[in-house]
Amino acid sequence: MPLSRRYSPEFAPGESCLIGMDFSYVIPPGIGIQSGALAIFTNVASPLASTDFTVGQVTIRGRVLYAALSGGVDGKDYQLRWSATDTSGNVFPRTALLLCAQTS
Repeated sequence: MPLSRRYSPEFAPGESCLIGMDFSYVIPPGIGIQSGALAIFTNVASPLASTDFTVGQVTIRGRVLYAALSGGVDGKDYQLRWSATDTSGNVFPRTALLLCAQTS
């Protein structure tokens, strides 16, 4: 993911794949992730929870959270709101943007 916090490339409508968020830059070394969650919202002035995607179970690999996504509507921009709880009980919410569009 680039520094803009926007997933690249775009997510093609109807695509099914794993997508993730790396928390190693905010969770200190030696601390792991205990649990994680993902919520998807439309990226508009007043974000609304989106039902355009089917979201699989959030899994943990090291200090990265992953979830299987499928769906999306062509031309819509989404906020993927990840939340990681570390092994010390601290919560780290992070938001990334995902554009649903045909890819080249």
